[in-house]
Amino acid sequence: MAKMTISRQPESVPSKPSAQDIPSESSGTRVLLARLLIGLIVFICAEVFSGASLRLGLWNPWTILVTYWLYFAHFFFFATLAVRTGRSSLSSLYLWGVLFGLYESWITKVVWSGYGGGGTFAMGRIGPYGFSEISMVFFYHPVVSFILPLAVACLLCPPLRRFFPNLAWFTGKSRGARLVQVYLVLVFASVMGMNSGGPVNLALNLSMAILLLIVLLRLARPALASSDGRSIVVFGRRGFGALCVYLPLLYGVSYFAIRPEGLPSIPVQLFTFVFYALAIAGLGLHRRRVPPGQEKFPVEKRELGLVVRLFMVLIAVGFVVSIFGLNPLIDLFLALNFVVWTLSGFVFAALALARGVREYRGADGLRREGHPVE
Repeated sequence: MAKMTISRQPESVPSKPSAQDIPSESSGTRVLLARLLIGLIVFICAEVFSGASLRLGLWNPWTILVTYWLYFAHFFFFATLAVRTGRSSLSSLYLWGVLFGLYESWITKVVWSGYGGGGTFAMGRIGPYGFSEISMVFFYHPVVSFILPLAVACLLCPPLRRFFPNLAWFTGKSRGARLVQVYLVLVFASVMGMNSGGPVNLALNLSMAILLLIVLLRLARPALASSDGRSIVVFGRRGFGALCVYLPLLYGVSYFAIRPEGLPSIPVQLFTFVFYALAIAGLGLHRRRVPPGQEKFPVEKRELGLVVRLFMVLIAVGFVVSIFGLNPLIDLFLALNFVVWTLSGFVFAALALARGVREYRGADGLRREGHPVE
């Protein structure tokens, strides 16, 4: 994750959305198509690259009616909050992603009972949680299910980048960015190939995913080309209200209906709220960012081309892994990778909280000097 410096200048409160930010009824369908496209990108990053939904099949009713909308709702709920509150720096987006990833406790029970349930953890325990499984909260979902899809959305709708300028790093030319790009492709290809259920099943799933991407991209192009980005990722009052109804309902039903045997003791469940408290506290300490008025953050044509090439390489390598199946070297690589994810997640969380403390202290110093700081 890129290291960012803290601005010492006071920043204003994000302005209220103008009439242009709110889609009219005539453009509502186009905006919906753009949102469905972004939701599909989120789903592919989270469920296809991990292979989690491949054996069940992207055509399965559960995948279509539950899994897709779970990611759709979480992504747009936290993206809306990120823009509305001005907490849109890379560190803030990471903390929103942690809140996103905590669904792996209440809904899937993964962090409490393992990937397959039954209390068997892939790499042992860290307190009441699985060592590998906790990486879903502190690394995988913040980075893969939230930040990366948002970075891709900025490429599809360039004006959106002014809200999230730090995400340009992921498609940059720096040595660090290149290393991260190669690393993510190798990791996702390996995991996807191992969990694919074989090359034939992988081909069927990827064919469906790519076909949907092409169709939705074509249909969403007018909205992506004409929008300032905000109307796409930020839900209006009614839409956000619907998310606020859907998500508690999803959590409430899933808590009892999905793997109820995976529920830990009440103290462990209550302790999980500490993670929520830390993430929310960190977001509260971060300073508000307001997108610059008319300043542009251009998207280079090579960036979208880079993403497409990386996607094709990932698919190709994934097929190779799916053909050869289990391999001791791949198993070792993935085991080391989960260690890296868990430890990196803890480091990212600590850095995000420390950044919040530094920003809060900097803002407090400005207030003492008489500068207006929001």
